[in-house]
Amino acid sequence: MNTTHVHLLLNHVSILGALFSAVVFAWGIFRNDKSIRLVALVGFIVSALAAIPVFTTGEDAEEAVENLAGVSKSLIESHEDTANVALWLIEALGLFSLIILIGERLQWKFVSKITLPLLLLAVVAAGSISYTGYLGGKIRHTEISGANTSAGAVQGANGGEQGGQDDD
Repeated sequence: MNTTHVHLLLNHVSILGALFSAVVFAWGIFRNDKSIRLVALVGFIVSALAAIPVFTTGEDAEEAVENLAGVSKSLIESHEDTANVALWLIEALGLFSLIILIGERLQWKFVSKITLPLLLLAVVAAGSISYTGYLGGKIRHTEISGANTSAGAVQGANGGEQGGQDDD
């Protein structure tokens, strides 16, 4: 396993962890259930921790694909730019989640007042990291890029099968 592989595997942890934890956190607020909210806080922390190696392996992943046929350097740059913002957002979410988790344990009174702002941050961070992943996927997954591909590129991507739709 190399750093590019780590990048591709762990990005799903931070993306899905943030998305699912945001839903769970919202459910915990709706149900007024502290234990559900605590599970979501742990999910936010795990997502933030997973995002660190994803970000640090990004340059190696870029070097692995930047000279491959059909790879757009502008897509790589867009992915990299959004990754910078997404990292700050997901790390802030993880840090605030850790503070709230500690605050819940120590029974700090202000914790209940910041659950809705944390939910807002969670939605923004989950959206940002998801969009970053979407842009990263467009780098090599031509089926989501919206660009027309040549029969040769589709054939290579499908392991020798001819891609595209029938004209019938």
